Amino acid sequence: MQEYKYISADSHLVEPEELWVTRMDRRFRDRAPRAVMRGGEKFMVVEGSLEVSLTAEVLLATDAKHRPALDRERGGRHEHTRPGGLDPHLRLLDQDADNIAAEVVYPNWGLYFFATPDPEYQREAMRVYNGYIAEYCAAERARLTPIGLLPLKGPIKWAIEEAERCARLGMPQVMIAAGVPKRPYHDPHYKPLWDALQSLGLMVAMHAGCYDEPFVDFTYQSVLPQSLIVEGKIVLLERGMVNLISGAVPQSYPRLRFVLVEGGIGWIAPVLRLMDHFWEDHHYWMEPRLTEPPSFYFKRQFWATFEDDRPGLLTRDLINPDHLMWGSDYPHSEGTFPFSRDRIAADFAGIEPVQTRKLVRDNAASLYGLKL
Repeated sequence: MQEYKYISADSHLVEPEELWVTRMDRRFRDRAPRAVMRGGEKFMVVEGSLEVSLTAEVLLATDAKHRPALDRERGGRHEHTRPGGLDPHLRLLDQDADNIAAEVVYPNWGLYFFATPDPEYQREAMRVYNGYIAEYCAAERARLTPIGLLPLKGPIKWAIEEAERCARLGMPQVMIAAGVPKRPYHDPHYKPLWDALQSLGLMVAMHAGCYDEPFVDFTYQSVLPQSLIVEGKIVLLERGMVNLISGAVPQSYPRLRFVLVEGGIGWIAPVLRLMDHFWEDHHYWMEPRLTEPPSFYFKRQFWATFEDDRPGLLTRDLINPDHLMWGSDYPHSEGTFPFSRDRIAADFAGIEPVQTRKLVRDNAASLYGLKL
């Protein structure tokens, strides 16, 4: 069998602790996102959003022997982070070790900026992040694809201006808050943004954990937080997908492409079937009126990532196997590094090699225009 390298459609960087303290406009620096010590433990603080223990961000060791102990460690430190999360040149070495050809790179702390309530603060924090991730991925642009953040709390023109900037920085995709904001995405308020994104050819991502407002405190606990699994990863993206499709955003903007990131794929087929069922019975009177069943728009315009989802893989033909993409979630502790080969071999057991290659490499290469 011919050997090939994987493409991770969901990976992360780790932002330097001092990034926003040194780069935000001076009027925000006393409030800038920062790491603080409390009770002997270090926390990342984003104004008005979650306070996340950096124990949750202590990233994995390089072998199975040390990994469990590291994941349980209290009082985690930023300096314990996998070096490649901070240094793109070291990251390329980890890619090589884990049989990775390229990665699509999302934020780490930047995920929490969607919940901060101050529109100007959010705009400035995201501006700093977008500039930084562009610099980080410039180390090897062919293997590191940066994804930008859009500020949605202020005037819609701010989001459009930042989308235009992201496009100039060479980003193929921007992130919006997942779930359903207080002002849902089918609201006319967003029409200028959807127009601009479709015109720019930018894809739209919803990533697990990106709430429009704080929801729960999931600082690292001795037991896996139920809220992180149910709310943060599954329900959040389910609500976002249903809101977009039911609100006729994909129908109105047929050239827009949406990516659901880090929520798995096993829930998608039954949710689409339930949506289609209601559409079949009620679409003549429901508003906005969809001319096609909801699954049509998903299969045409939505992509989704997974990392360890054998049940989801078994439903792939019910969704659209051309739009499903594997991700390693590097360098997070729940990701597959440095055992991606083993994880893929187990999850794809009995699946045709051609299908496997599509989902772990070719679909992402096609979507993001990667020439590898």
